[in-house]
Amino acid sequence: MSKKYIVNKCGGGIMVPTLLPLVKRELTKQIRAGYSPIVVVSAIKDVTDTLISFLSNLSASKNKNATQDIQDFIEYLGAMHLKLFQTIEVPTKTETIILNSLEKIMVTLAKDLEVFSNKPSAELEAKITAYGEKLSATCVAEYFSQDDLKATAVYGENIPVLTDAVVKDANILYEESEKNIVRFMKSVKNIPVIAGFTGRTAKGVTTLLGRGGTDTTACFVGAALRAHKVVLWKDVGAVFSADPRLVPQARTIPFLSYDEIEEAGKIIQGKAVRYLRQYKISAEIASLQNSKDKTTVRDTKQTKPGAKMVSFKKDLMMLSLHQGDARGYERLFDISDLCARYKVNVVLIWNDPAYLHVAVENTSGMLSELIQEAKARFPEISLTTVHMVTAVGNFTWKDVNIFNQTLHTFDAKALVGACPYPKCIRMEGMVASKHDIASLLGAMHKIFINK
Repeated sequence: MSKKYIVNKCGGGIMVPTLLPLVKRELTKQIRAGYSPIVVVSAIKDVTDTLISFLSNLSASKNKNATQDIQDFIEYLGAMHLKLFQTIEVPTKTETIILNSLEKIMVTLAKDLEVFSNKPSAELEAKITAYGEKLSATCVAEYFSQDDLKATAVYGENIPVLTDAVVKDANILYEESEKNIVRFMKSVKNIPVIAGFTGRTAKGVTTLLGRGGTDTTACFVGAALRAHKVVLWKDVGAVFSADPRLVPQARTIPFLSYDEIEEAGKIIQGKAVRYLRQYKISAEIASLQNSKDKTTVRDTKQTKPGAKMVSFKKDLMMLSLHQGDARGYERLFDISDLCARYKVNVVLIWNDPAYLHVAVENTSGMLSELIQEAKARFPEISLTTVHMVTAVGNFTWKDVNIFNQTLHTFDAKALVGACPYPKCIRMEGMVASKHDIASLLGAMHKIFINK
């Protein structure tokens, strides 16, 4: 590639009056340093949730006033976007340009909402949800262009970023999409502001890349263009060794490997990390307010022994099923089938000779329905509310023993999930919910990080 690209990912937390102007400042710095910036944006804060909520109400109701409701919603959505830039105090001319651009998109959105109100479908729901990123990209590109920066809004399906047909959690078809974006970028003269989170199938159906999908778009673009780096701008800055609200001694982590960031979960979407790894693209998780407040994710074969971070998940449900005469995989199939049907996320599976233990989190709001059916099918099932604690780093067998011993000091009946295995990067275990998770995290942090 002749150009040196820096891909800048801006999530919903960046789309606020105090931070969006700082993105413009960073783009200017990158250009002065000889780089070609690319921006990948999420929907403006709260817009996606607003779209999903309205679609849910529209689908559930048989309201004869749907057309008026849609018009009211369109006006409300436009006001949400315009308010952001009015708060930033853009010039009147820029505000007018943004308003005109919004109105053009809102016309097509209103038509799609009318169709959805009469005949809802998963495909149309995905297409409408994707408007959040389209509106954001359009407004942000106009905002950047008010000064010397010239920017152009780009939609993923117009590149196109091609995906499989899993509409709401699609996977990018890498080879075809890489060729498309390389070809597309040859014709781009301005800073592209790409709507993240979305792509399309070969048949033109709009798809969503799943939770954290803007990360996936940004890292895919970085890999396909062999970018100098991908910067994931955050409102909270770098990655900490623990939640600083619970562990005051938590500190910034300067470096993480691809393995470590993948095992940490939720910091960068798993699909996105694979793209970084594929071409050894470095990434930064950084603060706009302090450029030194960052964590670099990079390829490295040398990682120091010990933990980098400790984290937790509160109030999971542990399903413990006596195996009896059944084989382990039979019980696992039964529980997995239930979780899939009720869209409940499986967090941890633990198998011993007598019991199959499965920890789940209530991602869909349907956990109570799952439990009701599980009790009917398996009268002997036991249910326990638990907390899960996780350590990520580079561990020895001795570390595993210490981790397990620490769990047992808090809960003599703790279900221990940490096992010694080669290249041990993640340790995890469960304690009953009656125990104070902050105290347990603090103890783990003191033993493994502040030792």
